[in-house]
Amino acid sequence: MKLIKYIAFITISLTLIAPDLYARSSVAQSGIDYRFVFGVLREMDPMMINFSTDDRSKDREMLKKNFEEATIEYYGQDYDASVKKYYGLKLELVRVLEQLCTDYMDRTKEILTATTADNKVFDIFINYSKSGSYYAYFKKPFDPLVDITPYKEDFPIEDWHFFLDLRKVENYLRYGHYNYFEAKRLFNDPEIAYFKSKKKMEIGELDYIIERYIGAIKHLRHAKLLGIEIYKLKNKFKSSYYQDKYNLRRDQFTPIFDDRIPEKFMIDAVDNAKLLYPEELERKNKVAERVQNQQ
Repeated sequence: MKLIKYIAFITISLTLIAPDLYARSSVAQSGIDYRFVFGVLREMDPMMINFSTDDRSKDREMLKKNFEEATIEYYGQDYDASVKKYYGLKLELVRVLEQLCTDYMDRTKEILTATTADNKVFDIFINYSKSGSYYAYFKKPFDPLVDITPYKEDFPIEDWHFFLDLRKVENYLRYGHYNYFEAKRLFNDPEIAYFKSKKKMEIGELDYIIERYIGAIKHLRHAKLLGIEIYKLKNKFKSSYYQDKYNLRRDQFTPIFDDRIPEKFMIDAVDNAKLLYPEELERKNKVAERVQNQQ
């Protein structure tokens, strides 16, 4: 009889406290979701502006609207509703980030391939070694008025610095490709495929996928940065010229003014710096107009 009374007491107690436990769980999850999604949207927003398309612009507005609706529920303390809306928002984030990752991988591969070809990187590896024959010619003193100079079209005088910067070029290319393949590893994580195969993903599984995609994009940004650095190193001694060209102080000199970077990759250089390409382009046009008016 005592056992029956004890079981009845436990059952009634759990019935009374269960709603409170569920409510506290919703409160905690809602707060976690709010901070998590807020951080992800802040990270994504410059990317979606810089590489905007019609579909991406619509997605950007949709994500902002859905975040607003979920957050109003959170602020209004309807935690059950906010958790559901944050869950739906995370599903959209997974979809949008997947496409964003794919585009970043394509851009990164293009930059790494182009910088190798445009700057003849493997020729630099072979020809500008200090143990090679060309170094023996380059280090010999000569009288430019009477001697035959060692410099020619394939070995211009402005490229002499590669004898000193060879390791930099090698590291830029090596770690550019390393970061590219690290990004592919994160993007193709088999756990992601498993989670997506489920009828309904758990909140933690959605968070895992989103963090993997954001991590992949960070690697891709770094890979693009390293590829672009090779272009800049190729024209190492022209940076002050471009600074003077636009009449800018050093602290005003952002990637948009660095003409050592090919125009087709300027947007990537701006994005790597986490700046907004439309704003930077407008700034460059205004500076160019001001310089022209002063001439």
